[in-house]
Amino acid sequence: MALNADVSSADRRVVYLYPGPRIVVTNRWIENAQGRYLVRDLQPITRVEVRAYPAWTMALIFGAIELVLAVPLAAVYGSAMLLCVGLVSAVGLGTALLVDGRRNPRWMALVAVYRGQEITLFSTRDQLEFGKVRRAVIRAVEANETPRL
Repeated sequence: MALNADVSSADRRVVYLYPGPRIVVTNRWIENAQGRYLVRDLQPITRVEVRAYPAWTMALIFGAIELVLAVPLAAVYGSAMLLCVGLVSAVGLGTALLVDGRRNPRWMALVAVYRGQEITLFSTRDQLEFGKVRRAVIRAVEANETPRL
């Protein structure tokens, strides 16, 4: 019996997984500016990423237009040089977009359903902070899973 008492007292212990200023993640609950949520009552926690850069979208559209114009013009004028210039320009634009997407953080959030209501647990543009919070939430969820036989 003493062994069971030790296990149950250890289970009641609160372990801080991420004690940040904007969100606190423990093995039992997650607390942010909107409230405190029990981890066991959180339904699927999903990661949401938003690319809200209109310039990125416009550059992609103009790159596609450039390719659409380069191919027929190269065919009409019989110019392989015109086709190559259009392709090189489009590839350069695509590469720049990929590099920009990796360097500039996008908005990221952790969203869950808590007692039937969708809530945002955490959101940021800082990829490093988001990764730390996400890992802490994953550990909290794992700590609350029922063992499978």
